[in-house]
Amino acid sequence: MPSAAAPRETPVTSLTPGMSIDDVLLLSSVEQRTKKNGDPFFMLQLSDGSGSINGVMWDNHHSLVAGLARRDDFVHVTAEVGEFNNSPQLTVKSLTRVEDSEVKTERFLPTSPRPRAEMEAELDAWIAKVKHPDCARLLRLLFGNERLREAYCTAPAAVRIHQPYIGGLLEHTLNVMRIADAMASLYEPINRDVLITGGLLHDIGKIRELEWRRTITYTTEGRLLGHIPIGSQMVDTWISRLKKSDDGFDDSIHMQIIHLILSHHGKLEYGSPVRPQTREAQVFHYADHADAYMTVFKVETEKAMAKGEAWTPFNRMFDSYLFAGAIPTGQSKVPSSEDLAYQDLGGQPVDDVQPAR
Repeated sequence: MPSAAAPRETPVTSLTPGMSIDDVLLLSSVEQRTKKNGDPFFMLQLSDGSGSINGVMWDNHHSLVAGLARRDDFVHVTAEVGEFNNSPQLTVKSLTRVEDSEVKTERFLPTSPRPRAEMEAELDAWIAKVKHPDCARLLRLLFGNERLREAYCTAPAAVRIHQPYIGGLLEHTLNVMRIADAMASLYEPINRDVLITGGLLHDIGKIRELEWRRTITYTTEGRLLGHIPIGSQMVDTWISRLKKSDDGFDDSIHMQIIHLILSHHGKLEYGSPVRPQTREAQVFHYADHADAYMTVFKVETEKAMAKGEAWTPFNRMFDSYLFAGAIPTGQSKVPSSEDLAYQDLGGQPVDDVQPAR
């Protein structure tokens, strides 16, 4: 049977075996390998804003051999969608580089499901809650800077793990603020001005740790330093400038904000040079941890449910399989205690088994 042509701009995650495609994608990785006869072939990864798909190009690959198309280029691809290791894979027939000016670049980076205007309104609402004049001045200084605000509102939260999409940093920060605020009400006294100010700035270093033009990746500064040292240095510099003004800046508040930023990952092995040692830092650390982990849990279990699976594959972040929900029809039910009495005993009840002597 002839293959069904996928409509132009079909998300790569919607491609299924039997389709053919004729579209522009991002060449997110390319690796040259050798056939048994010594001729080259290429393993590829092609992506758009929905995700990525693996591909193989056996022949007609002059553009890759000659370096006319490289990693991170937009490429026009014709291919057949097949299957390899139970996952869709493209067999690429032709591949040519496309100029950036000819591409709808917004297709190629995923975006937060929350509308940006809605999130910015929530950000401004948090800023408006701050009463301490020094904290309020600091937040007005930073978020009143159009260039910084634009970066903060568009930055992803991560390259891969949690909220790895445009607006992910803002989405993650707002989630953490809600969790931290709920926790704080249980463990008073909490300095809300420190909690809000440090919380809104805890991942500010990610606007320099990451870059997100075509793909989400690390900057050289981000790889060498990491967002926690970068962010604490940025905030410390801004507070130091405010200290030189006529109004100054409270030294204790200064230290507590920087401490919250430095300690929010909790442990040295997780990237924090100090452990959280104030109420505000402790609350924020657990809130930050909760959003990162529960966001991943939600995404992975939703993927499993979409496939009709009760469990996710083994997840390295949790060091466990994750239960996705109700066991799909047709799968074995969870064994009862009566079932377990017969398990591995050939149907012989446990009570009838003589103990070893």
